[in-house]
Amino acid sequence: MVGIDVPVAGNPIVGDTKRSLRKNRWAAAATAAIRPETPTTTVVDWSVDMLGDKHGEVLADILDAITVPIDDLGVVAALDRLGKIGRFFGRREALALTDYVHLNERVVELAQGVYDKHQGMLVLTTHRLFFFDKTLMGAKVEEFDLDAIGSLAFSKKLGGESIDIAISGRSATISQVAHGRAETFIAALRQVRSGARAAGPAPAQHAAFAPDLADQIRKLSELHHAGILTSEEFNSKKADLLSRM
Repeated sequence: MVGIDVPVAGNPIVGDTKRSLRKNRWAAAATAAIRPETPTTTVVDWSVDMLGDKHGEVLADILDAITVPIDDLGVVAALDRLGKIGRFFGRREALALTDYVHLNERVVELAQGVYDKHQGMLVLTTHRLFFFDKTLMGAKVEEFDLDAIGSLAFSKKLGGESIDIAISGRSATISQVAHGRAETFIAALRQVRSGARAAGPAPAQHAAFAPDLADQIRKLSELHHAGILTSEEFNSKKADLLSRM
């Protein structure tokens, strides 16, 4: 569906795309390394090897064609709220955003703007606040410690809004933010910070109620038959489950 030739199924799955003059893309090799986290959750590590800067577009086409449910960690909804102007000026960051979000967090809000003379994306997740500027050869990423933030403010000008963050004796200003975004972003940031403070230290972990072992083994068997798990991995995980009976 996305013009990718997959010669042999396996893990990792490797596919090739041909050069497309219509889409202004070079040929690419896409790799998906699959690693089951739990009997019901599988993590896929994607990589796209190609010339140019259209790696994110290739991956977006692949994900659009996949019919199984995918947890995008809140990225798509946050990009929708960002608006067309933010997605246009932050198109490189938008395509690469999933590469900078950790599996244990979710994207809460986004703001596209200029920080320290770099145009990029301010990203708020359930755990972090960071600004990143995606370039052709890499990215510049700067994190802001949520606990170190002293004050938050925003201002409105004819050319756009600004987000002002005071952090331990210094300040950071993200300017040229789309109208309406700054206030929304700061409200979300305050909510995340207040939630983190209310939660306090992480509570001690208690053993969760184990799902039905037979169901877990059945799901492992499905992953084995699909080629996601090798016979050795399947037998090892199955023996581990049976040892808990």
